[in-house]
Amino acid sequence: CHATRAPLGGVREGQRYTGGLMAGQGWYAPSLHDPAEAGVGHWDLATTVALFKTGSTLGAAPGQQASVQGPMAEVVLHSTQHMDEADLRAMAVYLQGLDRGPAPAGPFVPAESAQLALGEQVYRQHCIDCHGERGEGAPGAYPALAGNRAVTMPSSVNTLQAILSGGFAPATAGHPQPYGMPPYRTVLNNAEIAAVASFIRQSWGNQAGAVSALDLQRIK
Repeated sequence: CHATRAPLGGVREGQRYTGGLMAGQGWYAPSLHDPAEAGVGHWDLATTVALFKTGSTLGAAPGQQASVQGPMAEVVLHSTQHMDEADLRAMAVYLQGLDRGPAPAGPFVPAESAQLALGEQVYRQHCIDCHGERGEGAPGAYPALAGNRAVTMPSSVNTLQAILSGGFAPATAGHPQPYGMPPYRTVLNNAEIAAVASFIRQSWGNQAGAVSALDLQRIK
């Protein structure tokens, strides 16, 4: 999953774990090398294990908070939560030992002021109650958007998927009642979804590229 694929489906030479779009699923499997995507070299070992065991580390130290969604939520639900602790620790040690590799090139494209204004309007109407005035979220419940690498990574695909289809962490033995986010596919139009995605990617210190309605249309 976490690799760029050649036309026939093979992993491209030298690009294992560097991240890639998941064919037929519309999600981006982030790089396991890059700490700005899904690299865990800077995480505590116990926190890394907890993510695989429970699907959520929203109560962890700043910079180590995450909640799995999409295809990764299925991995935790059906696989990793049932693994032995020793196997989870071994997997975490391996992932933490991966080299960081070169940072992916992702040009920062500022959004136009009109798009940001629309995005802020949408955010205040639909998002602020859970994610907060400053994108701070609620510890243990709703993820912060400020400094959230799922929001700020060069690819906007997963942010758009969460807005379109909702964000649902798996219900696991260690985290049986996770909070979820409703889908907005039928509530917001393409321009509004692109605008609020751009707003959260460029607010509270976040510096990630603007999202266009065309970007959204490509994954719908």
